[in-house]
Amino acid sequence: MRFILLTALILLLTVSTHTFAESVSVKLKDTIKQGSGTIDVFRAQTQNKNPTAAELEAFRINNGGKLVFAVDVNEAANGTEKASSQGIAIESASITVVSGGVTTTFSDFSTPTRSMLAKTGTTERTGYYTIIGETGSSRVTPNANSDVNGSSFDEVLIITVDQDLSSATAVTLNVTLLDTNISLGDPEAFYDFSGGFEDVALISDEDNAVLTGLGAGQAEAPLVITQGQVLNPIDAWVYYPSSTEYFLAAYEDLYPVKGDYDFNDLVIGYRIGFGMNNDQVTSMLVYGYIIARGSSYNHDWYLHLAYPDGTSGSGTLNLFKPGSTEQEEGYPIAITQLNDFDQKILISSKVLMTQVGSEMVNTLTDKPLVQGHKFSISMDYDALIDISQLDTAPYDPYLYVKNSGYEIHLPNKPARLGISVNNSETGAGFKDSSGYPFVIIIPDDWEPPLENTDLGEAYTDFLNHVASSDNTFSSWYLAPQGSKVKGIGRGHWKW
Repeated sequence: MRFILLTALILLLTVSTHTFAESVSVKLKDTIKQGSGTIDVFRAQTQNKNPTAAELEAFRINNGGKLVFAVDVNEAANGTEKASSQGIAIESASITVVSGGVTTTFSDFSTPTRSMLAKTGTTERTGYYTIIGETGSSRVTPNANSDVNGSSFDEVLIITVDQDLSSATAVTLNVTLLDTNISLGDPEAFYDFSGGFEDVALISDEDNAVLTGLGAGQAEAPLVITQGQVLNPIDAWVYYPSSTEYFLAAYEDLYPVKGDYDFNDLVIGYRIGFGMNNDQVTSMLVYGYIIARGSSYNHDWYLHLAYPDGTSGSGTLNLFKPGSTEQEEGYPIAITQLNDFDQKILISSKVLMTQVGSEMVNTLTDKPLVQGHKFSISMDYDALIDISQLDTAPYDPYLYVKNSGYEIHLPNKPARLGISVNNSETGAGFKDSSGYPFVIIIPDDWEPPLENTDLGEAYTDFLNHVASSDNTFSSWYLAPQGSKVKGIGRGHWKW
């Protein structure tokens, strides 16, 4: 009996030691070169560390059904790239598994950071996952035997693999980097790839946590869209209007007087993302930009989303200086939510968006374009929320006009601020006697009218649209009179 127990104990210790070894990160021999890589996951840089199929399965289980790779960014300086901050963008990444004579490909990948980038040959920016890092760094990780410990590996690439790998005979990581349109300058020039090569390592969840928490080079990289501020577990993201598009909110700020009706007094682009867990909302992201300010008035800009009573959560408000990853003084700000989300996001538009020699910004023909501030919000909720209980897009983006004391909403929304002159306004308001609104929501390819140019002059179908009670001419915003609008363009304001 003692012999049997001793044998079992030795076997248990052997298995435990073996399992520990399977979770030690290992540097792979193949690299990403000239913008692409086909990397044999069974082949380590040091031959006696070649992972076995059983060890790959241990890595997969260790990382919650995913294989995680560390990437060492090694790029020449273009745009604002430098030793302390370099980047590349990923166009595609996948894992190909051969097991039992069957080949399966897994292409659901992510990284901790994203950026809006234009591919070579285009000027239209789309969201791509990125890898950001720095040169000459020595990472200290929990396991001294890890190939990541003491290395210069930067950020992680995560690929979901829904298959047991213990019988795999071949496992290949395939990566294609994005060929960015560097003629646009940053952020494309920053995230281009050069003739250098990127080392790759297969890593444990311990090393994954270290590198992800480090955020190497991210503080100095342009247009980092990180979901790292969201702490709740996320299965998927749902964006409105989409993961690459924005709502534009354009305001006429002389309410209740119609004024010049040029709808360029303040123009804001915004997008809402909901983090889903088990098909319910657990987190929220808000991204946006100030696009134009054609007014002598000053404003605060709010965003309101109706949530179920009792909703609670906490988050962070970021406000980035134009064209920069540096935040304004006093930011980021910790915020909380109880019941509805109702947040003042921009304070004093006249202070935030300025131009030397002009009170108006991005609404005059003889003045150059100016980039506006970028903002973002991350919220984590204390309990899961059914998405059907939330408000519907485009939600309630509203303005408080400091000079007049009025708040301005979409026609079907009530006033919300106790400080405003019109705090008792109901959802029947916010139109003039002829049915004309004071806020419009349009897609992000819209151009605002020039200063003192009536919206009906700049977009002649708009009058027909309003006259039809919004039932016809719904594409009025696609037909501008070219000489009567300011050609800002998404490529400029979506920096």
